[in-house]
Amino acid sequence: MTVPNPNPGGTPSSDPTFRNYTSKQAATYATHRLSYPAKLYETVVNHHEKTGGQFNRVLDLRYGPGNATRDIAGYFEEAIGCDAGEAMIGTAKEMGGKTKGGKDIVWVVGSGEEFTGLEEVGEGTLDLITVAMAVHWFDMDKFWAQVAKALKPGGTVALWTRGSTLSSYYPHPSVPNRPKLLEIFLNFERNILAPYELLPNRLSRDMYDNLPLPWNIPHPIPSSILPSSQFLKLDYDRDGILSDPESDDFFFGGREVTLKQAEKSLETASMVTRWREAHPETVGTEKDVLKLHMEELRKAMGENESMRTGSSTTIILVKKALET
Repeated sequence: MTVPNPNPGGTPSSDPTFRNYTSKQAATYATHRLSYPAKLYETVVNHHEKTGGQFNRVLDLRYGPGNATRDIAGYFEEAIGCDAGEAMIGTAKEMGGKTKGGKDIVWVVGSGEEFTGLEEVGEGTLDLITVAMAVHWFDMDKFWAQVAKALKPGGTVALWTRGSTLSSYYPHPSVPNRPKLLEIFLNFERNILAPYELLPNRLSRDMYDNLPLPWNIPHPIPSSILPSSQFLKLDYDRDGILSDPESDDFFFGGREVTLKQAEKSLETASMVTRWREAHPETVGTEKDVLKLHMEELRKAMGENESMRTGSSTTIILVKKALET
């Protein structure tokens, strides 16, 4: 059995598991990978507007099948989705999407380290750059250099993730037997699947606490271009503990999940995919890692057929100076 190196020599530019998806896998990913709540987009857009941002052009990087691209496009006149995976691009094009101005979303092949060289992008053309649950796979030194070139003055970069490599299925505080269920989830992620966790997975799991920023990379971006004084990091519901005392739900939104739905969603996790690649003889059998996990959950849930779950969330917002 070959176990992936959890700390390869530097952060890879993209998750090879998703980049090499087949068309069928990309379609499955699009079906079971949820989009993002309106509250998240409103947080990003409101900050962008209040800090001098305009709404002409947005670029969404590593869009996968385009869920986030389609959502954020509704605020802008033009939108571009950029992904390195051919299968993901094919799925995104089939699903389509329009901007606020009624234009078709433009889908292009590219990476998070070289997007200013794309004909559709160019330097100084973007008002907003978004990366949903993917920037931890980028070479951050190259990424921030591209950001500094691509953004217009007053432009914004918005990066977000959920604080887990398994989409943070934290049981809601109201769920019966929550302590046991939480123990099962955390053991599955942090022990059973740990050998298949790569360094970027860990960055996401830790809510980007250690994500390289423009000022602490090998080739720092001058603060006159990307000022650290305008850096903002918003954390919500860390470790499944609701951060808003006036709310009875997660910032990212909670949902009632059946075991079948949970299993389908967890199948899209890269760690599960890598485990199955290392144990092909068990896939689909009772010894499959996900089957065993589901059975453990089933026992802990007792007669309950579903439970309300949610996630922790972090949003990082970086601005380009109005005058550089």
